[in-house]
Amino acid sequence: MAFNKIAAFFASDSQDPSVVLANGPANGPPPSSLQRFLRFVHPYRGLLALAVGCGILRYLVPLALPWTVKILVDDFLLDGHLSQVLSLHRLMAGLCGLYAIYALASYWRSYLGGLTGHRIILDLRQALYLHVQRMSLSFFDRQRIGAVVSRMTTDIASAQNFVGAAFVNTAMDLSCVAIIIVLLVLVHPKLAMVSLSVLPGYAWMNYHLQKRIREKSRAIHHQLQELSADLHEQLAGISTIQAFNQEEAEAKQFRQQTETYFQTVMSNVKLQSIALGVTGFLTALGPILVLWVGTLEVWSGRLTVGTLMAFYSYLGMLYQPIQRLTELNLILANSLAAMDRIFEVFDTFPEVLEIPRAQSLSRAHGAVAFEDVSFHYDGREPVFDHLRLTLPAGTTIALVGPSGSGKSTTVKLLLRYYDVTAGQITIDGRDIRELDLKSLRSQIALVEQEPILFSGTIEENLRYGKADATHEQLRQASRAAFADTFIEQLPEGYQTQIGERGLRLSGGQKQRLALARAFLKDAPIIVLDEPTSALDAESEELIKKALNRLLDGRTALIIAHRLSTIEHVERVVVLANGTIVEQGRHADLLKHKDGLYRRYAQQQLTARLFGIPGNSLNASAP
Repeated sequence: MAFNKIAAFFASDSQDPSVVLANGPANGPPPSSLQRFLRFVHPYRGLLALAVGCGILRYLVPLALPWTVKILVDDFLLDGHLSQVLSLHRLMAGLCGLYAIYALASYWRSYLGGLTGHRIILDLRQALYLHVQRMSLSFFDRQRIGAVVSRMTTDIASAQNFVGAAFVNTAMDLSCVAIIIVLLVLVHPKLAMVSLSVLPGYAWMNYHLQKRIREKSRAIHHQLQELSADLHEQLAGISTIQAFNQEEAEAKQFRQQTETYFQTVMSNVKLQSIALGVTGFLTALGPILVLWVGTLEVWSGRLTVGTLMAFYSYLGMLYQPIQRLTELNLILANSLAAMDRIFEVFDTFPEVLEIPRAQSLSRAHGAVAFEDVSFHYDGREPVFDHLRLTLPAGTTIALVGPSGSGKSTTVKLLLRYYDVTAGQITIDGRDIRELDLKSLRSQIALVEQEPILFSGTIEENLRYGKADATHEQLRQASRAAFADTFIEQLPEGYQTQIGERGLRLSGGQKQRLALARAFLKDAPIIVLDEPTSALDAESEELIKKALNRLLDGRTALIIAHRLSTIEHVERVVVLANGTIVEQGRHADLLKHKDGLYRRYAQQQLTARLFGIPGNSLNASAP
């Protein structure tokens, strides 16, 4: 049972969670979600023990009150004399002193329990975040972003309830129950047996309901995850929803999802209500039986009124923690379901892994080669089949081809977002799989067609290129990318908040910030996913000038959409169906009458003559 595992944990010598995030022991059966969660608790056993100790003390102090009432009734009220006033004062002053200790114990129990719980969840959330960051792109291809966020927020919040309930309240309540049972037996064994006769009912109910509640809780978490993921997608695409007048359709779908979620929640609420109802009945039944038998005992002279009052008070203290233990069982079921979902993520491992003792590359010369590379995404047709492509250090080549020809895949393979199926990719003759990922990616600056900017200031986004850059270095990079002019015109300059994904900036401004970030990184290899394809003429001209500065002396791979941006590159490589069908200089390829590149050039020329917007290179080959 869960309580047995918790008890064993406090006597164990578990490893640090940073070492065993998701893995179980090398030999033997895999650990349960609870056992794996306990590893995160291990570093804080001392704080938890103090919190439990203060909690037990907090519950022990009130045990003096019923016995005080017995003494007051039997010794002072019924048989007392004025000469006993001093004894009365001492008794009550001692009780006041005990409750002062009670107040201190309550404070430290609450503070230490809260501190420990939040520290454990902080460690767990950080470990999960780091694990997700290490995942390969294929993980995010399969998972919705909102679903991953739900695991890191909602599920971890549910697991947090387990910390305080299981480690502090359980220990306190079990200790309190054990002590009170001893007191009840000492006060009156017969009444003690009567009061304890209802306990098997608690055990039976908890045993039969916990599994069902846990299953329902798991379904609730899953549906809430789907709801969160859909909301994330809909809010991100709200402009498209409004443009196509789909508000009512999306609202209807949202209503259906929330109704399904509501029904699942209510079925769980029903089970919990049954548990609480049965608990309430048993909690009331025990005192009724005690009063029934106790009254008969007083009439027979075998029990004093004060003793009956004390016994009844202790009985109330007994059933309160028992009822809390029943409620804890419900919390435990919800928390265990959340833990199962959290460790499902830990059980997913990145497909791109560093080899043991991977090598570090200080600064590459920049020679890149795709040597007999084959690759396919999971369950799809091959993208490449024996691709051979070389980029000598310091040269610039452009990749041209229709959608699906493999242009973007070359970038993903070079950055090791995915690993090749066969063959190898080398930098300066070294297989990139032999390099540690941080070292590899430090050699490459990526400028995407739609640059990714984050909520925050312009300066914070630029520092992605170089975290420790000085302000002068930021200004120099901005000047090189022709971004300094618009930055300095903003009211707060480099401290201007740009909004989510840079929504407060124009397309040209975002592209210039992305280029400035690449200047700051100062990597020997540059990858450009055509940064001018969606810009106006003025912005495009500025970007071209910045690109000329950026590419000087570096190896560059350009995914080309507009042929005007690659007229002067050393080599143009035309891809179709993952195969190189043409390559050469721009001017030479235009001479091939039946060449694919020439057809692209004719399409774009026709589009410009007739003022047709768009990008023919993203279409299928004619």
